[in-house]
Parts: sequence; C-alpha cells; structure tokens
Amino acid sequence: MKHIKILVAAVLFCFPLLATAQPGSPLKVDLGIKVGANFSSLSGNGWDNGLKAGLLGGVYGGVHTSKLGGQIELLFSQVKYDMNTKVLYDAGKNALGFNPTFNNQADSNKNGSVAVSYLQIPILFNLKVKGPIWLQVGPQYTSIIGLNDKENIFKDVKTVINTGDVSGVIGLQVKLTKLNVGARYIIGFSDLNSSSVSESWKQRTIQLHIGYSFL
Repeated sequence: MKHIKILVAAVLFCFPLLATAQPGSPLKVDLGIKVGANFSSLSGNGWDNGLKAGLLGGVYGGVHTSKLGGQIELLFSQVKYDMNTKVLYDAGKNALGFNPTFNNQADSNKNGSVAVSYLQIPILFNLKVKGPIWLQVGPQYTSIIGLNDKENIFKDVKTVINTGDVSGVIGLQVKLTKLNVGARYIIGFSDLNSSSVSESWKQRTIQLHIGYSFL
C-alpha cells in the first residue's frame, strides 16, 4: 500500500507540472483518457491458465519531444479467474490433512472463481520508432483494490492472493493527432500467492487500448 501511495502522489504532482509547459517549448503535453481491455492469465496449478478478458479505463498524462517522451497512467480494470478448488485444496493441506484457508472443507469438490479489481499505475518511457509508431517500456505497479470470492470458498481470500504486483511493460502505440491506439504485454514479477502453498503464481497480461488527448 505504501508503494501505491507514493506513485499516486507522483501522478498528482506531475499533472500540474505538465500543465505549466509554455507555448513554443520543445516539450509537448499529453493529458487524456483511455479505455480498453485486458486479457490476463494467472499461472499455477489450480487456476485456469487461459486468458481472461476484462475492461479497463482511466487517465494518462505525459510529455514528449519529437522523438522521446514519458507517460504516467492511472487505470482501473477488472478480471475474473476460474479455479479448480480441489487442486488448490490439496496443495494447501496442513499436517492434519485440512486446508486452513478454506471456509468449508466440503467446498474442495466444487469449482469457483475470484473476481479481481485492479488499480494499475504504469510509468512509461516512450521512443518514436517510425512515423506515428512509438515504443513504450517501463515498470507498472498494480494494486488489487477488490477481491470477490463469489462462491465463498475461502475464509479470507486476501490471505490467499497478494494485493500488490510489480510488473514490466513493453508495447507499441500509434499516435494519431488527438487519438492513440496501442497494444502491450505486461509481465508480472511478483508472486501473487500469499497462502502456505509453495508454488509461485504470476500474472501475464495482453492489453489493448484507445486513448484521447485533450491537449
């Protein structure tokens, strides 16, 4: 939570600085909104590793010259992960043969899902490749701001899934005057497994987006 407060403060601090750019300056300002879709997977036994679709939306701000730029975004997104509870139950059994994270031991025989709401903060370096095409690379911090264990499988789902993730982002963006469209691949570096299971769970995401700059 400390990391997200620092990054949010950086976003709020940078916006007024961007707004002070003077006409005729070599720096141009971007400030806009964007929408799109995430296609995410969560690796590890017990999870359906297929890509799960979810919507995203948010704001972005940045500065750029004719060749280089920087960009900060604040995005909200959602996705639902399906799980095989039998596999998760068996992997987390204690010495007595019970999984202490489960609300009801009998639930190990039914499948479930977890709906996750994310706040994503990518900080990107932009490099013009050719024409309107820009390469984007940089880190992203993701905070889980909502977990919905729809089938009430776990006693507390927050003891099973970590709520913070540091990722790497690489993608391409096409800037068309006020509009921009792009695609990214986001590689999760953090282990999202906070249970007693030793296996590592990491997220992978393909993101498609369209944005509109007001400046």
